[in-house]
Amino acid sequence: MTTDHYDVVIVGGAFSGATASLLLRRWVPDCRVLIVEESEAFGFKVGEATVEISSFFLHRVLGLHDLLAREHLSKHGLRYWFAKPSGSRLEDMSEVGPAEVPRVPAFQLDRSRLDQSLLELAASEGAEVMRPARVESVDLGWPQSTIEVSSAAGSRTVTCRWVLDASGRHAFLSRRLRLRRRIEEHPTAAVWCRWRGVADFDGPAVLGADPRHPRLTPIAPARRLATNHFCGRGYWTWMIPLRGGETSIGVVYDKRLFEFAGGVPAREGFEDFIRSHSGIRELVEDASIVEGDLNSYSHLPYTTDRYMDRGWALLGDAATFIDPFYSPGLDHASISVYSTVRLLRQDLEGELDDQGLGAAAEQHNDLFKRSIERWVSAIYLDKYELMGDAELTGAAFLLDTSLYYMGIVTPIHQDIENLRVPVFGENILPTRIAYGFIRFYSRRLVSLARRRLARGDYGRRNEGMRRLLPTAGIGPAGSLAMLRGGLRLWLGAEVSNLLPVFRRSAGASSSTTSSAPSPPAPAPSASASPAPAE
Repeated sequence: MTTDHYDVVIVGGAFSGATASLLLRRWVPDCRVLIVEESEAFGFKVGEATVEISSFFLHRVLGLHDLLAREHLSKHGLRYWFAKPSGSRLEDMSEVGPAEVPRVPAFQLDRSRLDQSLLELAASEGAEVMRPARVESVDLGWPQSTIEVSSAAGSRTVTCRWVLDASGRHAFLSRRLRLRRRIEEHPTAAVWCRWRGVADFDGPAVLGADPRHPRLTPIAPARRLATNHFCGRGYWTWMIPLRGGETSIGVVYDKRLFEFAGGVPAREGFEDFIRSHSGIRELVEDASIVEGDLNSYSHLPYTTDRYMDRGWALLGDAATFIDPFYSPGLDHASISVYSTVRLLRQDLEGELDDQGLGAAAEQHNDLFKRSIERWVSAIYLDKYELMGDAELTGAAFLLDTSLYYMGIVTPIHQDIENLRVPVFGENILPTRIAYGFIRFYSRRLVSLARRRLARGDYGRRNEGMRRLLPTAGIGPAGSLAMLRGGLRLWLGAEVSNLLPVFRRSAGASSSTTSSAPSPPAPAPSASASPAPAE
């Protein structure tokens, strides 16, 4: 048995662990880094889609645009599809999405391939990698922790100043420290797998043989290269293309609103659901599931009470996962890696004394805890009640995305150091105003969904509505078209909610007038007053 000392030991060598190692080796060149990766080879996992922040992190912070362009697919935005309860053909379904190729790069990832590339790059830049190897025990301390690692070569004891947990949902440290907790107010679950032979959205099998008269409205981007969402009340189904021709298809659902027969489905139940779904059934008619590839999580969202302390820190999914809607997982991982490594660099280079490091760790915890609480409350709470209504979901998507560009993407592109602060994390007036506004319109849209469901006009525009808008861009005016489109849909929904009230009021007034004697008419009685507003 040998004992070695490292500056940093990273548990997990996929996205978060490998990128943390790359930043450490580049920012602190004499830093000794050990990565312990349990798997012999990375397997298929969800998290294939980047959005603009994780793409920025990969191509601007890490300089990997060439790798991404060569080995992965360009992503052409987010696209949403809605059908009538009785079912709709693809060309009749309502559609919300971009009409242009994205101005800011994003990618559809083969995660196993990307994780392997990142780990190999980390090793080439000076990190030591043990694989396959397993952390058997950890004794946390400050300024030194002790870790026992086992591999085919035997056991090894190492010491280090910092332990970084990048083990994903395994949550190696947060489980041992009893920090992990489920987010019960957002009870979502997921089931997914890969398919072969899915029809090309942009090919003749879908659009038809005559390009002069395509089934779907012609647009500049490729529909297949988008993350396509097929939505229903309480759930949404993703379709994400992968390099090599396979397609990831999964269902995410709120367990209070939707369930598969018999609970989380076996392959047959999942396949039956996908093959019977409006729009999707046309795309998978000649497709088949990759054998043995069905995966599921019975509860998706969780978080942690602390992200770090002196000597240890949690990265990415090892700390928190909320929901795959809008693909925020790699954004969170990118921000947590950047923020954590930035703090470690200050410690390793002697810029912080013990008291300063403790204060910095507490600020780090405060920022991320506030960020996650606000993210859940403003963006996700009860959002699945909207999913079956094209108008309401479209309004939420356009508003959320335009404000994401204005308040998050643009500042980070203008100053890379903004990547150190998690979304909604700062407790300053502009952030509080943005959080309050997003939470307000989200609550209003949920309220409108409930009222529509009660009235029987939920999903009233789920056929024939097309909102194909310019894509967002960097700068204060870059997402105004999306913002205006979202505001129009939201205000239109508010007006449609009030119309029945006005009609009842007008009907009540008309009834009172027609039954009253000819002028001079008596004053209306209390019983003839208008019906109360909803």
